[in-house]
Amino acid sequence: MVKKDLYEILGVSPDASQEEIKKAYRRLARKYHPDLHRGDKEAEEKFKEIQEAYEILSDPKKRAEYDKLRQAASAYSFTTPGGERAYDFSVFMDEAGPFGGFADIFADLFGFEREWEPGPSPGADVLYRVEVPFREAALGGEVEVNVPLEKPCPTCHGQGVDLSSATTCPHCNGAGKRVHTRGNVRMVEICPYCRGLGRTTTRPCPTCHGRGTVQEYERLKVRIPPGAETGTRLRIPGKGLPGRAGGPPGDLYLELVVKPDPRFERKGYDLYLKQPIGLFTAVLGGQVEVPTLNGKVRMKVPAGTQCGQKFRLRGKGIPKPDGTRGDLYVEAMITVPKHLSPEARRKFEELRRLIPEAS
Repeated sequence: MVKKDLYEILGVSPDASQEEIKKAYRRLARKYHPDLHRGDKEAEEKFKEIQEAYEILSDPKKRAEYDKLRQAASAYSFTTPGGERAYDFSVFMDEAGPFGGFADIFADLFGFEREWEPGPSPGADVLYRVEVPFREAALGGEVEVNVPLEKPCPTCHGQGVDLSSATTCPHCNGAGKRVHTRGNVRMVEICPYCRGLGRTTTRPCPTCHGRGTVQEYERLKVRIPPGAETGTRLRIPGKGLPGRAGGPPGDLYLELVVKPDPRFERKGYDLYLKQPIGLFTAVLGGQVEVPTLNGKVRMKVPAGTQCGQKFRLRGKGIPKPDGTRGDLYVEAMITVPKHLSPEARRKFEELRRLIPEAS
């Protein structure tokens, strides 16, 4: 069982204080967090290494046990191709050997159980933001979205390597895993040399360049629930990243970004609209056509309507989960003529003399 040095993973010295270990972990966890590196397998593995290293080194008891293991395996340490120090802890698996007494400590620290063997694991979930029209988000409906999805590379079948140049891994004899036993405890690890592929090569796949996946766009029909707003997430099962070793794919989460509407402003389940109203309609009263989500309706305008006055149209807003709807608030914007003929101006001047309070 090959493991990288936990202190080097966190970038601290073996005599680092608990506070130094905590600061190093927080810095690296922010740097390699999966949310910042979606689809990056190397960053995902690095984040897992950081989590494991901190889980052990932040616990004084576990750290003391790890220090014993590290010291005992110092003669079996080596430098990886990436320049990192690693230990071959498989020497602890032989119960009759000089390090057999460390097997239980090793199993406890790194979480192995009796008869444990790695199996298929599900793929990661994917979050993708998509714009939807205002009306479809408000009333609900079906929209088509063109989404980039990660699919297993057809050339390397998701392995990320150039299969034409691969040879059988000499460390696991093509099994992709190595088995260590101590008494009735059986431990199985993914081969660290071929990463479970069973074959080794230094050449990445020419199609996916070592990623194991390729990006393809797929048109999906998505049902938008009534009342959706920016930030609403919709789950589409099985459209996330491919699983490992035959595991199921993850899920795709679509986060909606609702396009603004030039007429309506949304506040909760209510809508707000600025409606132009002619001067004489405002003064004498009448009706105007008002747009709603379901088409135009006629709204009564009482005589003497003032600019900025609001009218409430019940049930013309956004649908609610209980089946009712919010309201539409219409704000009157009184329009006045910009250009008057001499005759029209004379009439308005007569009106001003007749209605002095309107001056």
